[in-house]
Parts: sequence; C-alpha cells; structure tokens
Amino acid sequence: MSLTVDIKKRLGSFMLDVSFQADKEVLALLGSSGCGKSMTLKCIAGIEKPDEGYICLDDRVLFDSKKNINLTPQKRRVGYLFQQYALFPNMTVYNNIAAGVRRENAARRGEIVEAQIKAMHLDDVRQSRPHQLSGGQQQRTALARILANEPELILLDEPFSALDSYLKWQVEMELADTLQCFPGASVFVSHDRDEVYRLCDSVCVLNSGKSQEKVPVRRLFSQP
Repeated sequence: MSLTVDIKKRLGSFMLDVSFQADKEVLALLGSSGCGKSMTLKCIAGIEKPDEGYICLDDRVLFDSKKNINLTPQKRRVGYLFQQYALFPNMTVYNNIAAGVRRENAARRGEIVEAQIKAMHLDDVRQSRPHQLSGGQQQRTALARILANEPELILLDEPFSALDSYLKWQVEMELADTLQCFPGASVFVSHDRDEVYRLCDSVCVLNSGKSQEKVPVRRLFSQP
C-alpha cells in the first residue's frame, strides 16, 4: 500500500503545507510541538478537512479538493492510535477489540477478536477494563482494536507519551514487531529523535507546518 499526501490547511496565522509519500514502511513525521504533525494525521484520517490538496491510499482517493472528494473516516480504512489510546472505559479488553470489527465481518467477529487477543498476548486480561491494565496492555488493546478493523494504513500519534519510562522500552519493542508484520504503510508522529531512529525506516521533518524532503532515517542522522 502506498500513501500520497499533498495538502494545505490554514489555522489562524499557522499554515500547514505538507507533501510526502509512504510505501510499505514506517515513515516518521518528526518535529517540535506545534509544527503540525498531529494535524497532518487528523487530515489523513478524515477527522479534519484540509483546505486544499490531495490524499490517496494506493488507488483510492481519500481526499481531493478539486474533485470535491472527502471520504468519511469510516470509509478510509485508516487505523489511528491516539496518544491516550481512546479505549472505551466501561468495556472489557475483549469488547473493546470487538468494537473495531467491521460490520461486514460481524459473522466472524469472535474469530477476529480471538486472533488479535492471541497476537497481542492479551488472553490473561481479556475480561479486564482499561483502568485495570498497564500502559503497555492498554496500547496493545488499542492496537488490537485497530487491526481488527483490517486497516490499510496505521497512524500513530506519539504512542509512548502516556507511558512511564520503565514501561516504554518493552512497549516500544512490541510495537516494532507489530509494525514490521503489518502489510501496509505506517506513519509515526514523534518529537523524539531516538524513537524515530529505532522504529522508523524514513523520516519527513516538519518545521513550522512545512514538510521537508523525505529521507532514509540513517541518512538524516548521519547528515542532519
């Protein structure tokens, strides 16, 4: 799966102007707070609407201002991992994951949920609620819910910001394994250069809303 993004969006005096392409890779959007990273993800997911531009996922146009195309988030097949994971607080792990299964797969819901519980090592906490889980378990549950929806693209918005430092390393390794097995592209937002170096294949730096050229991660760090 290939993602192409070329959009502009004005927010008061701030102008978001980003252009990049991601293939089957983990692409980082790297930059300081307030540079437009999270807004870019929201535009890709369909939560926010760009003022102009074009977003395409493989051969499907998600947004095209000239052709007046703007698919709803439900039709985009994009999985979005929020900073706080956005789990349903009164639902068990099992039911949180089940909520992600697409309507057309309702007959296979149990099978899909069980596969994700096994893949994410959540069997021991399947009947627990989010407040009973560790930060790592919460993240794995949120990822399982995303993957149960069979996305073609995964967006990750600073996924370690809610974790204590002693949990972060283990969860980071688990996430790396998940992204490596994912058949499509992933876009990873971070302001932490070390996270980007360890987890990502390529990087696009955002500076005050403007994207720079996408480069391999190791080239950026060897020739900053």
